[in-house]
Amino acid sequence: MSQPTGPRRKRGRQRDPVAHEAVLRAARELVSEVGYQKVTMEQIAERAGVARMTLYRWWSNKAAVVTEAVADRLAPGPLPDTGSTRDDAVRYLGDLVSALTLLGDPSVIAGALVERGEAGRADLRDILTARLSPGTLLLSRGVERGELPRGLDLHTVVDSWVGFVLYRIVFLEQTPSPRDLTALVDLLPLTGPGPGTEAGPRTSEGQG
Repeated sequence: MSQPTGPRRKRGRQRDPVAHEAVLRAARELVSEVGYQKVTMEQIAERAGVARMTLYRWWSNKAAVVTEAVADRLAPGPLPDTGSTRDDAVRYLGDLVSALTLLGDPSVIAGALVERGEAGRADLRDILTARLSPGTLLLSRGVERGELPRGLDLHTVVDSWVGFVLYRIVFLEQTPSPRDLTALVDLLPLTGPGPGTEAGPRTSEGQG
């Protein structure tokens, strides 16, 4: 079964495709120019050349417009494949952090979720769900290369990663640093380096 790759779109009255694309383009431009928090529905309507009431008929609020406008950038990108599970995992998590902070600091996504209610939570679930299988695949490669032990619960590891990032960004309104992500990945029971990594094999404490 295919995974959703971006926010959901509600069915409703048929939209003029030209005007629809003009609105999405205007939203992207304005966010880039002044930042999400300063953008208004009125600005989007004016830039797109559509009536404000038309905009509100198609979208309930600014968060809904902007979410649809950047949906393709919220979808997961190509899965990293550096030859090192550790490096791939850090990049994978960095991509997730970038997606969730695409529109600005963590207060933006927290505010957008409140503004959109259940629709916002559904979109967030879609964004996160689309990244679960790639994360599991990344770890599976590590098992096949002998970097991770067979029998490791890969799904639980990925769930814990996503939960950590979500907790930091949405609930604490903090952006995890590269050091935070590396520390999280280093909790993996790595048994040795992947090809191309600089670190030598891990040894038990007290071994030379």
